[in-house]
Amino acid sequence: MKKILLSIGLVGTVLTAMGTPAKIAPGLDSMTDIIYNAEGEKKDVTVTTSGLTLSFSGLQAYQDQQIASHVVYGDNNSIYIYNIFGDLPTETYTKGRIDGDKIVIDLPQAIFYDDSMGDLLEAYYFTLVDIVSGVDDEGYPTTSFVPREKATLTFSIDEFNTMTADELNENLLLGACDSEDGQWIGLGASSIEISSFEEVPVSIPTGFKVKKDYWTCAGDGYGWQVNFAQKLDEVYFQGLSERLPEACVKGNVGKEGDKVIVSIPQNQYVGDYGRYHIFTKCVQMSTDDKGNVFFDRLMPSDYDFQLIWDEENNTMTAKDKDIVLLFNTSMTDIYMINDLTDMKLIRQETYEGVPEDPYDLEFTDAMDEEGFYLFGFNVPAKTKEGDYLLLNDLSYVIYVDDDVWTFDENDYFLDESIEEIPWTFSNEWILKTYESCQRKVAFFAQGMETLGVQTVYNHNGVETRSEIVTLNLEEDAVKEIGSSKEAGVKYYDLTGIETKNPSDGIYIKRVTYEDGRIATKKQIFK
Repeated sequence: MKKILLSIGLVGTVLTAMGTPAKIAPGLDSMTDIIYNAEGEKKDVTVTTSGLTLSFSGLQAYQDQQIASHVVYGDNNSIYIYNIFGDLPTETYTKGRIDGDKIVIDLPQAIFYDDSMGDLLEAYYFTLVDIVSGVDDEGYPTTSFVPREKATLTFSIDEFNTMTADELNENLLLGACDSEDGQWIGLGASSIEISSFEEVPVSIPTGFKVKKDYWTCAGDGYGWQVNFAQKLDEVYFQGLSERLPEACVKGNVGKEGDKVIVSIPQNQYVGDYGRYHIFTKCVQMSTDDKGNVFFDRLMPSDYDFQLIWDEENNTMTAKDKDIVLLFNTSMTDIYMINDLTDMKLIRQETYEGVPEDPYDLEFTDAMDEEGFYLFGFNVPAKTKEGDYLLLNDLSYVIYVDDDVWTFDENDYFLDESIEEIPWTFSNEWILKTYESCQRKVAFFAQGMETLGVQTVYNHNGVETRSEIVTLNLEEDAVKEIGSSKEAGVKYYDLTGIETKNPSDGIYIKRVTYEDGRIATKKQIFK
């Protein structure tokens, strides 16, 4: 999230000389008082906040943003709240004290300090920020945000152990401020509620025999492993979500006429991803005449996602192609980390074979605009016969003028130089995109005549390779950056979660072009 915020200018920053300490704003003793660890009894919670964010277009309100967090109850009635509100995940604690049915937090408190990017220094603290409205000399409305030097924030505790901030409202925020000049940086909470989270993630019970390497969930040209367990009419899947390979989902087996149906209930808590609790949800999907996909609405909570189990052909397929199973961060809105569109499970007991050849090789001349060339291609994780390969055993090699290319650790910001790139690997230049086999590589060298790519598969000590597929840069057409049309568009909220239906607010628009380029920009929906 930090990188996203920096890229669209929501977080204020401080530029200083290397090694020069940040100034400390009035009322703040020291940035060294940041609490990174807290000892005591840990309790999982959900933190729900509403508030304001500042963008290039002005203030934007957000409502009921939920994150997974925890509190630690320490000695002498002390309490420590981790990541007190979601729009600034500092990964630090805010300290308070329990006083009867109240929690008292003395402000300001230092909450973030980072000098890892050389001469870019960030240092923030929390305090209360008054929103003062008025008019200027010409009668136009004005708004000022005035941080308090010293303040106290109290939370009330109810009979369910839910903590609610008392003073916060639309005119008074718990705000993050810049330690350099003491100014509000544009992130603040107008309400905070911290509720207990007692859910236990779904797990496979004792007595169920787990069949590993048994099912694979088919994506676009690749699949990922899904473990399967069954006992009578109760089944469990482990790894349906590509991003949560250990997460389990429960299903029930029944009959519908002559068909065997596996039903997966909604609202199953499967674990946490980053700062979010993840639940199973179902959404209605539609497609327009241009092929654009829309997620129209969440299905009612009592709706079960259903698979048709064809035991003879060893497949499970979605019964209703217009209903999509989500791994979602919200119980009420569509904020997913994975969507299983047109879901299909295939029984596959062996993962051996020769990998399919790479395809759709493209070269993009982006030197003038970006300072490098782009080599794009697709690396399917399948055999020539169409069986799925294990992603962790798959890699690829790049050839420049018939010689293996070494990705230098300095040029590509790697821990060490590499020649063979794991299929799942990504960094700033070598990209892995979910639900895609497309890869792109940046080159700084000039005078290349040919570029080639070969897939390498090492499974159970046996190595197999695809053919080397080559692009002749003199004979084949070379694309120029900016020459192609949009191939796909995705939207993400400010925390990086993809959403199919942006509503009012600020989103990151990610455009993929036909030449393989990817561009991002901020877009506001009203």
